[in-house]
Amino acid sequence: MSALHRTEWRAVGTTCAAAVTAEPHDESEARWALGAAQEEVAACERELSRFDPASDLSRLNAAGGRWTPIGRRLLEALGLALRAREETGGRFDPTVLPALAAAGYDRSFELLEEREARWADDWRAGTAIGLDTRNGQARLEPGSSVDLGGIGKGYAAGRALGAMLVASPTIAGGLVDLGGDIAVRGESPEGGPWLVAVADPRRAGETLAVLALDNGGIATSGRDARRFGPARSLHHLIDPETGESALAGPLTVTVVAPDPVGAEVHATTLAIAGPGEAEAHVAARPRISALYVPHFGPAMPLGRLPLAAERLVVSAA
Repeated sequence: MSALHRTEWRAVGTTCAAAVTAEPHDESEARWALGAAQEEVAACERELSRFDPASDLSRLNAAGGRWTPIGRRLLEALGLALRAREETGGRFDPTVLPALAAAGYDRSFELLEEREARWADDWRAGTAIGLDTRNGQARLEPGSSVDLGGIGKGYAAGRALGAMLVASPTIAGGLVDLGGDIAVRGESPEGGPWLVAVADPRRAGETLAVLALDNGGIATSGRDARRFGPARSLHHLIDPETGESALAGPLTVTVVAPDPVGAEVHATTLAIAGPGEAEAHVAARPRISALYVPHFGPAMPLGRLPLAAERLVVSAA
């Protein structure tokens, strides 16, 4: 029987975990794979973090509309974000950073100070993003700035999983979890799919569902945890139509998709959608499924959600 090798660390502002399925005697191979995952997450953070003033994204945001050389990870992530904005009709928008900062989320979450939200009345003045893939550079429209928070974590999770499998091709499977943005591929130690617990946001310490997945991504978005501002009345989910913390939407939503970037994009989109809109969104996209948890009432499985009833192998961080 294969063995589970696992590590946990702090990065990208959250608790991260990586796990691989390997033979018990292949501990060195497993360690090599887990180390490759940590290195790739660190490399992504150096390019994609808006909280590190030296990151490629911070330099791009501060460039005042000039073409700026950036790394291939940021270039690729920006391309994915633009594609997601088009696919979701603007419900996912990487240029909401001015509105997010005006609301009060202007630094790493643990450093936030309580203050009144401001209205970013000109935040949509610049939303264009130019990409020059041939020369490795990008340009933001003057007045625009980008936040790749959630999609950046999904992107990093996918790259970290790929790095593990390249570093150690003999491992049977792997999982990377960056604070709920999860990428999986291959077999679990028990020989079947990876089983991932979805926490119940209304009952601390209880599991709402168990998902079974052997390839793809899982992401959870919601307004139950990362709250800030006066009396913790605000949250980080900005409605692009208003530029403010969204009023509509569930307490949490968990999305399963063919890849972790897609899972994050659709989780962000559904997190500001009412039940009817969420149901129509998933119905129009048969490759994704979701578990929509309203503030009150039962959770709503949408699409062909891969539910499992077996015991857990790895729980989300």
